[in-house]
Amino acid sequence: MDQFNLLSLIFLVYLFVLFPRAALRSARVVRQTVEAGVPLPRTRVLLSTLFTLLVTFMMAWVNAQAMGRDLWAVDWSLRNIALGVVAFIVLLGAIPLSRRLRTPEELRRQLLNGIVPRNNQEMGLFTLAAIGAGIAEEAAYRGVAVWLLTLVFGAPIPAILMSTMAFAVAHAVQGGKSMAIVAGVALLFHGLVTLTGTLVIAMIVHAAYDIVAGIAARKKADELERSAGQQPGANVP
Repeated sequence: MDQFNLLSLIFLVYLFVLFPRAALRSARVVRQTVEAGVPLPRTRVLLSTLFTLLVTFMMAWVNAQAMGRDLWAVDWSLRNIALGVVAFIVLLGAIPLSRRLRTPEELRRQLLNGIVPRNNQEMGLFTLAAIGAGIAEEAAYRGVAVWLLTLVFGAPIPAILMSTMAFAVAHAVQGGKSMAIVAGVALLFHGLVTLTGTLVIAMIVHAAYDIVAGIAARKKADELERSAGQQPGANVP
């Protein structure tokens, strides 16, 4: 049975206070590093991301258990699968849109000095992080956070809006220009969860989109280095 207790409060403080503060601090460090032209230690960043996602999921899972909610409940109806496919296709449009928001120099710094995977080892870690993000972020932001905040506000809309804002801030490392897109992506996932009645389809779509976005970003970064006469991925820290 749904209930609000100390465990719920700890989860909300983590997701809506501690996590955003850490994300904004990390975004400042990443921005300063990238603007200085210094490549990020991507392997370390990806491993740190995996650990954070594990903590986030465990907190969400514990709260879901306490509320009597099943994170894995799913209806594999043709309608729900079709909604997932449509959501994935719509999400693919966010990739070129994100690039168009940046100047050529901003895009080059982001792709070559940011967290874009630049070799097979990094791509492997990035894929694990993408799968982890699909599971942990949907469980936390589209699942437990909405359930708990609905208890607080007595209605799902304020809960969804607060969760959307927190999700956007959690991705501050991608830059201010991307946060509006991230908020739109969050709303799309909230809609998908509402229409399908399950987190699982959103988890799969989320992970698949992140993987495709990572592959596309790596390909674009390789193209930029080749156009500059450099060996793709040669300057990996």
